[in-house]
Amino acid sequence: MSRGFAILGFVTLLLLRARAAHASEPISAPGFAFLDAPLGPLPDLPPEPTREGDEYPRRVWEAFPSGGVAAPFCRGSIYGLGQCGEATSGATLGLGALYRVSPHFAVGLDASFARFTLRGASAGAAPRSHASFIGLLVRGYFFDRGMLDPYVETGVGQGASMASHVVDGTEIRTESAAPAVMAGAGIDFWVAPYLRVGPAFGYRFSWISSVQGCWASACTSVGVDERGAVGSYATVGVRATLALGREM
Repeated sequence: MSRGFAILGFVTLLLLRARAAHASEPISAPGFAFLDAPLGPLPDLPPEPTREGDEYPRRVWEAFPSGGVAAPFCRGSIYGLGQCGEATSGATLGLGALYRVSPHFAVGLDASFARFTLRGASAGAAPRSHASFIGLLVRGYFFDRGMLDPYVETGVGQGASMASHVVDGTEIRTESAAPAVMAGAGIDFWVAPYLRVGPAFGYRFSWISSVQGCWASACTSVGVDERGAVGSYATVGVRATLALGREM
C-alpha cells in the first residue's frame, strides 16, 4: 500500500515538472514566426520639396521701356516734300506700366512715340514726321511660372501724327489726332528675379478722317485724302520689363 502511494507521488511530481517546463516555453504559432523577429531600422524620410531655381514667379507690378524700329503707313498717299508718302522707317520709343491681376491677365497704360525719316530731306528744308499712341492696355499671358513669359496685348486710346517742312522761312504742317487701337505680341526671357528682356511687335491704327493743314500759325481742316497723314505704324523692337511687388 505504501509502495503504491510512493509510485503515485513520483508520477505526479514528474507531471507537475513537465507542465511547468511547457508553460515556460514561448508560444509560437506555425506560419507567424516573423512576428517574433526584431524590427529593422526605419527608412529615412524624403527631404522637404524645394523651389526650382528657374521657377521665376510673376509679380503684380510691371514697368517696361522699349525701343526699336517703326514703319509708317500713309493715309491719302500724298507725296512731296514733307508729306506722309515720303516717310520711311525710323526710330521708336515706348513706355508702359501694368498691374498684373493674375498670372495670366494684366491691365495698364501704354505710350509709343515714333519719328520717321523722310526721303529727299535736306538741312535747308528740315522736314519732320512723327506719330504717337497713348492709351489703355490689356495683356494676356500664357505661363504662370518658368523662364519664358510670352504674351499678347491690345489697347485703345488716341493716336496722333505730325509732318512739317519749311518753305521760304515759313513752316508748313499737317497735324492729326483721332481714336486709335493697338495690337501686339512678344516673348520675354527672365534674366534676373526682377528683370526680363525680349522682342516685341506692335501695330497702331488711328481712325483719321480729317487733318489740320497749317501755314505758319494759320490752320484749316481738310480731308485726310487731300493732305495725307500717317494713319498707322508698325513697330519691332526690344522691351525690358521690371517686375516689382509681391509674388503671385
